[in-house]
Amino acid sequence: LLNIQSFSMIIAAYQNPLAYGDFTGGNQTVYYFTHLFADQKFMTIFATLFGTGIALMAARQEQKGGSARGLHYRRMAILAIIGLIHLYLFWYGDILFFYAIVGMLAFTVRNKTPRFLLISAFFLLLINALLIYLPGFALPYMSDADIHEMMMEWQPTEDLINAEINAFQLSWLEQMNHRMKIGSDMLLNLAFYSFRVLGLMMTGIALYKVDYFGARFSNRSLIIQAILCFCVGCSIILTRLNFNLEQDFPLESILPQENYWGSLLLAYAYMCSLVLFCRTNRLARLKASMANVGKLALTNYLGQTLICTFIFHGWGLGRFGEFDRTEQLLTVLAIWAIQIIFSNSWVKHFQYGPFEWLWRSMTYGKKQPMLRH
Repeated sequence: LLNIQSFSMIIAAYQNPLAYGDFTGGNQTVYYFTHLFADQKFMTIFATLFGTGIALMAARQEQKGGSARGLHYRRMAILAIIGLIHLYLFWYGDILFFYAIVGMLAFTVRNKTPRFLLISAFFLLLINALLIYLPGFALPYMSDADIHEMMMEWQPTEDLINAEINAFQLSWLEQMNHRMKIGSDMLLNLAFYSFRVLGLMMTGIALYKVDYFGARFSNRSLIIQAILCFCVGCSIILTRLNFNLEQDFPLESILPQENYWGSLLLAYAYMCSLVLFCRTNRLARLKASMANVGKLALTNYLGQTLICTFIFHGWGLGRFGEFDRTEQLLTVLAIWAIQIIFSNSWVKHFQYGPFEWLWRSMTYGKKQPMLRH
């Protein structure tokens, strides 16, 4: 829902929807609801569950009497290599390399108590929030030249917009220098969020330790938590979102605090709802279908890049800059449908997805069995 903007539109349009394209009617509605309900919420869940996965796999490996440390670092190193290939050869928005590096750090605290993990996570999140606050705080003290440079990134000129569109409509090889420059810049931007991501991974480890995904909370408690966090989170986010719409997204709205904190609450509300969903005996076929998509998470993530770069970049159909937000949403729904069908068909015959099999085989140093018997 969010990455599609980066696949199909100029970089500035991700945070400033007025930077490019039509922003009326359905397009504004799509932005409004994806920002409110999706932006930073799912990456929060992903980072949290990444931490949970670290704790879970380490526990399983240690139960078998193996070395959890060696396995984990090999696994993260291979994921980092896959991420770098993805970043520099296909799409600048990769997060695999960054999560692999932070995942190595998170592993070092996996044996700490839940109390230590949660308190440390809060302070890490607070540090990141302060870092986000600094650019807005510093605006009144910046020189005209610095403000002008920031403005060019927030609201680029027509010449800059056309240059970016033309760059993405080049062939794969001709895009190389442009892609590598943006990819390197993106890694620096991601480093800006390292405190947040590490804090979320530590939260995921803590949730695993307190059996959050098991019987820690009753259904009633989860419902109350979900409703409370959802309402408070939406209220926080809407204060900034509505202000931005009324004021035409001023430069001061760059990296807002409201969505930073509100997304944590909404993500937790979603997680409570998903735990409840997993507990119910209803909709078993739907759960099984979604689980099959999850089994091919890496393949589907990389597959979205291949599909979207083919649609929008010059080595494929070259439609970069041509889809408005409504058309982007329709594209997302079509890709979801394709990947749900593909995933459910694939797991009938194979134990792992193509990239999951590659990652697992490289981690264990031997070819893994692929076919189901």
